Amino acid sequence: MKRLTLVTCLLAAQGCGYLPALPGSEPQLYEPTIATLEPVVRAAPAREVASLSLLELADRYREVLAVAEDPAQRLQVRRRLADLELLAREAEDIEDGAPVSYAEVIAAYEELLQDYPDTEGSDQLMYQMARAYDMDGSNPESVALMERLSIAHPGSEHLAEAEFRKGEAYFSDGDYRRAEQAYAQVAGAAGAEDYRASSLYMLGWSRFKLDRKEAAVDAFTESLDTLLASGDEFEALPRGDREMAADCFRVMAVIFDGGGGATAVAESFAQRGPRSYDHRVYLALGELYLEQERYQDSADTFAGFAAAKPFSPVAHEFDWRVIGAYESGGFPEAVIAAKASYAARYDTEGAYWQKAEDEQRSIMGDRLRQYIDELARHNHALAQGEEDDAAAAPLYHAAADYYGDYIRSFPRDEQVPDLALLMAEARQAGGDYRRAIEDYQWMAYRYSEHPQASEAAYAAILAFDQLTPVEDDDAAALVASQLQFAKTFPVDDRAAPVLARAVSGLLEAEEYALAADNATVLINWQPAPGSELLVPAWLQLGHARFELAHYDEAEAAYFRALALMSDEDVRRAKTTEQLAAAIYRQGEIAATAGDHLAAADHYARIVAVAPNSSVRVNAQYDAANSYRIAGDLNQANQLLLDFRRRYPQHALSAGVGAVLVQNYETLGDWRGAAEELDRLGETAVDADEKREAQYLAADYYLREGAIDTAIERYRTYAHAWPQPMGPRMEAMLTLAGLYQDQGDVSKRHYWLEAMAAAHEQAGGNATDRSRYLAASSMTEIADAHYATFVELRLAHPLEKSLARKRDALDDTVTAYERVNSYGLQEYGTRATYRLGQVYRQFSADLMNSERPDGLDALALEQYELLLEEQAWPFEEKAIAIHEANAKRAWDGLYDEWIALSFSALGDLMPARWGKQEARVAVSREIR
Repeated sequence: MKRLTLVTCLLAAQGCGYLPALPGSEPQLYEPTIATLEPVVRAAPAREVASLSLLELADRYREVLAVAEDPAQRLQVRRRLADLELLAREAEDIEDGAPVSYAEVIAAYEELLQDYPDTEGSDQLMYQMARAYDMDGSNPESVALMERLSIAHPGSEHLAEAEFRKGEAYFSDGDYRRAEQAYAQVAGAAGAEDYRASSLYMLGWSRFKLDRKEAAVDAFTESLDTLLASGDEFEALPRGDREMAADCFRVMAVIFDGGGGATAVAESFAQRGPRSYDHRVYLALGELYLEQERYQDSADTFAGFAAAKPFSPVAHEFDWRVIGAYESGGFPEAVIAAKASYAARYDTEGAYWQKAEDEQRSIMGDRLRQYIDELARHNHALAQGEEDDAAAAPLYHAAADYYGDYIRSFPRDEQVPDLALLMAEARQAGGDYRRAIEDYQWMAYRYSEHPQASEAAYAAILAFDQLTPVEDDDAAALVASQLQFAKTFPVDDRAAPVLARAVSGLLEAEEYALAADNATVLINWQPAPGSELLVPAWLQLGHARFELAHYDEAEAAYFRALALMSDEDVRRAKTTEQLAAAIYRQGEIAATAGDHLAAADHYARIVAVAPNSSVRVNAQYDAANSYRIAGDLNQANQLLLDFRRRYPQHALSAGVGAVLVQNYETLGDWRGAAEELDRLGETAVDADEKREAQYLAADYYLREGAIDTAIERYRTYAHAWPQPMGPRMEAMLTLAGLYQDQGDVSKRHYWLEAMAAAHEQAGGNATDRSRYLAASSMTEIADAHYATFVELRLAHPLEKSLARKRDALDDTVTAYERVNSYGLQEYGTRATYRLGQVYRQFSADLMNSERPDGLDALALEQYELLLEEQAWPFEEKAIAIHEANAKRAWDGLYDEWIALSFSALGDLMPARWGKQEARVAVSREIR
């Protein structure tokens, strides 16, 4: 069941709940109903059923009920039927929007409760019946049922809801004492988590109505603890919960206002313990005072929190509200003092700022900009209006300090140059000439493009004349200031070239940081287009940044230099090489750090921006390798294919194919891998590499489903690579299987024969696997010959049919003898048995052959004697072969083919072999 809260119900489109008003007005009543809860549906085994409407399903249950005789079954069907009727009414109510009567559903549940008063789950029946009453608009009856449920079923899962609804009814009737009892029971009940926050909230209101303020604060605090259990996540709460929490804060503010204000709040949290949301209580109280135009009380409340918790994440907000309270009340001096306090407390170098999050700093920063600027200008204006120099000096110093605070706090602010000039002027006006010189120089040379920068620099030079006493370093400092003025604000043609030569000297002295700084200054002068100084300045900056290992900045500098060069500039080629080197170093750093995708992107950029550089070859290969490591195999493959096409003779190209095969394998691109293996097979010098590539390519074509190509590759391999034996045998086995799949018996037999021949010709290279495959293959071929032999009939003219029969016999015998030659029992006993049967069959076929027409009795007798003479040697041979097979049992070997030989001997020589007096041990061992 989903969680039900009062405020959630209030704010939901069809929800409801209480949101009591503050004292002075009655709380607005929103009646929650059971209809807002989801019905309890018992889980049923998952199975596919026909799609039926609720009413159709109810009709089916009525049909079952009409024939059901078992009481338990009838109860179950009636309960399910009542639930379906309730669901159907709900669906109709939602879809049509017209009033729907639940009387029949209520009656059904009432009958169930009457007929089965003590049945298990009667609390569920009461609960469903209460829902029906509630949907029918009969709230009193619904509540009465909940009261029955509470009494009759104290352990029911619906008990918490029953008590909660009782509390709502009592509160609505103004019976706050009984409401308090009901809500307290829900709040303390186990398993009532869904109602805890709402019940505590209403418990607080019940106590508030009973004028039990301290107890009300306890309840509101517990409600807030429940709502904000994970911390002060007020804004993240659902809208209903957020409104409930806000109302808790408002009511608590009213209570504390009547009990001592901010002091009472502090004492309350000291007694109850700190909370993550305690600042919201102060906030509610302070805003209450503002509404009442009690500005000092509001300011004191806000300041009280900031003083009590100076490092709270929201302390700065409360000090800001202090300023707002004074501004609302029209207290200008208090406003200035509060802003000064704010600026000191939340200084960007202070402890609070250092601990603050970025969002807090952003808010405080905006306010500090405003307040520090106002404080500086306020003191400056006061100093300028003061006629007594002695009295004005401290004001000038204060103004200068505030200007300095602003600049220090917000060095990138657009006002900084103007404020720096004002700071220097204030120091000079206050008699602090040395610091004024520093400030003038800082402003002038830090913001040399500012319209007043040259004036500031000149003012610094003039201020040297006011220094008393003069110190030893002042003269050198004055010269440095003049040189800096000439460099930053050139008045003749020698200034810029002198600085350019200085940068060159710094590079030669390996003072790269200073060289970079001064090269930047030279660039910032922005000489006229076509100036001979600008390109060298960018190049110098690039060299300095490169040596400092700031390769990204070096890259940017080289780009700027190239942009200024013409296509014919002789410096382009070298600069492009330096650019490529800077990018390549960035790739190396990324690769070392394990960021291979970033490394790949860097290397790939060289291909784009410096395609003719000397490092382009390595960069492209490294880019492909880095993309491969990073997992972007498609990008890696594109680069590798392009690399091999561009640099076919490069040493790295030789390994591209193997890498591509790996990548294609990982991608499952079997055709791509196979085609690459074809290429490797064609170009490989080493025979084993060529052979392995051809074999693997055939396998990958097979995986791809390119059967014809796979057959061609396996056939080529089998013919071209007689050794090693194993792969060739497997290739021929695969070919035999593929031809079998295609129904091509002739080609399958060809490769079966080839496997047998390969084993027989292998000599010392033969293996157990090759022997097994040869025996299996030749057995299938022999069986085919045997089938042909059996099918041939001896008919007139006997000479011709007998010749064909003898040829078939010879082929069959030769094949089975080859099987026997492999020495595998699994196939040898079978072959021996079949050999015996071949001769036996031939003998029988001779005897059963067609007799010539026109023979008289004597001639026919002589003809049959002749046949017997011809047939008997074959039968004798059959007996000998079967006996040889049967005698294997004496060596401990026995299988179905030996058993068949025994059976054949029983037919051929019943007197000798018709009985078996001893049981022979069976062995399945293959020898």
